[in-house]
Amino acid sequence: MKKVLMILSLCLAFVYADNDDGIIESIDDANKIIVVNGMPIKVLPQTQIEEDSCWLAWDVSKRFSDLRVGDLVEIDVMPYNNMLAASKIEIQCVRNRAY
Repeated sequence: MKKVLMILSLCLAFVYADNDDGIIESIDDANKIIVVNGMPIKVLPQTQIEEDSCWLAWDVSKRFSDLRVGDLVEIDVMPYNNMLAASKIEIQCVRNRAY
């Protein structure tokens, strides 16, 4: 029961944290974990990774190795082994970034 409550609280914390957008703060390539908004998120083999296209009408498929620290991402999360896992990651197109 404690595990279920912990997972639910993690999911709620991420959902209510400034919508689903965040900046990738760090990437653990060995364990396939990214940190977004201070929360570690596991990237699974079946996680769909796409990059939003600024100029085209469709998104472009990407891989884990294409993720970069500093990328603005939108993530759909789900509970996975006492942590959060990404079911979908969309790298956002950012035009005219201030920095």
